Amino acid sequence: MTEVFVSTDDVKVIGGTANVNVEVDFGPQGDRGNLFLVGYGDPNAINHSTEVQALDIYINIDTTDEKYLMIYQLQNVNDTTQWEEVSKLTTDKYSTTRDVAFLNGVSVDSEDFKVSNIIPASLFSTISESRFNIQCTFSNPTKPVANSIVVKPITTEPVSGDIVLPVSINAAEFSGSSWSALNGTHKVHFLITVV
Repeated sequence: MTEVFVSTDDVKVIGGTANVNVEVDFGPQGDRGNLFLVGYGDPNAINHSTEVQALDIYINIDTTDEKYLMIYQLQNVNDTTQWEEVSKLTTDKYSTTRDVAFLNGVSVDSEDFKVSNIIPASLFSTISESRFNIQCTFSNPTKPVANSIVVKPITTEPVSGDIVLPVSINAAEFSGSSWSALNGTHKVHFLITVV
């Protein structure tokens, strides 16, 4: 333990300044936007009933529009205020875990993923199976597993009417010094993104 010994006849306490001057006068002058608005379609084509100002936010909630869930911000561009796209609320990602049965290295049944779980219904007609990136990993395998995914054309299920993305998996496991076709039921994690 450190010991400190102070021997003096007087103690001076030094404090901060009596005045603090904060400069906040840089950047454009005027009020800042703080409204979050929602509406149907492109905000530049809508007559807004509320008074909007620069930096207000607008979210398109028209499910039939290809810009569905797009976030816009009102910005000053070339001395004109207009709504500019900022980002989209949808992530275009989907993940799930399923028990998949394999026979001779091929999944017994096709794994069908509802497309509505991945993208908004309004985009169904504009997207094909080639736009989906599907990755899978096996949960706690006892041996190393190699796999490949076969993505089939998007179809409509006859009973439910759901639009699905069917996928089959080819897999093999490494045992000792050779690879053999995977058999049995295994827990598989899927990650699907749109590219």
